[in-house]
Amino acid sequence: MKKIILFTLASATLMGSCVSKKKYVELQNDLYQTESSLAETNAAKEALESENQILEDKFARIEARVEEYNARINSLKDESDSKFSINGKTPMSNTTMDKLKATMAKVDQEALKNAKTLEDSVNLAVSYNLKKSITDGSAEENEDIQIDIDKTVVMITVSDRLLFNTGSY
Repeated sequence: MKKIILFTLASATLMGSCVSKKKYVELQNDLYQTESSLAETNAAKEALESENQILEDKFARIEARVEEYNARINSLKDESDSKFSINGKTPMSNTTMDKLKATMAKVDQEALKNAKTLEDSVNLAVSYNLKKSITDGSAEENEDIQIDIDKTVVMITVSDRLLFNTGSY
């Protein structure tokens, strides 16, 4: 009797299984494919995360270089402005300053000694160049033309000897 009960239980267990062998193998294959797909997705995710980190590091280095260059540009501007400034304004470039020095060598040295500021020296140089361009250089014409510069106003005084012939009306 024990044999029959055991046989019945064993056959009931074998016959009473929920899934057929074919379905079990199919589901197991699906499980392996899903697990391999998950592993590939995880690997791709990790690769993207590491690539993203590399890009973020590059971006941070580029931003740091841009900030460094901007600071350097600003310091160079400040240095340049401090070298050639009158009342905080930059009036001329290096080439203009060189031309001014060349003109100052030609200007009346007595008048140049009376110049107290760079602005006064520039006014003397402008006056000299204007007089030189108006006259032909003769001493008589130099006395007949007087040029005065006051801040932004240039006053040119011409004697009537240059404008009218003697005896004309």
